[in-house]
Amino acid sequence: MLCKKCMIVMSAGTTYGRRTGDDRSSARRFHECKKCHDRVYTKEPNFQEVMVKASEKSKNR
Repeated sequence: MLCKKCMIVMSAGTTYGRRTGDDRSSARRFHECKKCHDRVYTKEPNFQEVMVKASEKSKNR
């Protein structure tokens, strides 16, 4: 993903926190610009989740 301000490739990251009124933790994925530190939050899965889903698909065949 490219930063709209700097036109530099953004790095991926994840923040972990507690949900309000719940004991489970939540993960928020984002892309962050290395130059201006602007963050864009996304709902896409991370690489490990994609790989687990693909391996589960191949096991079911």
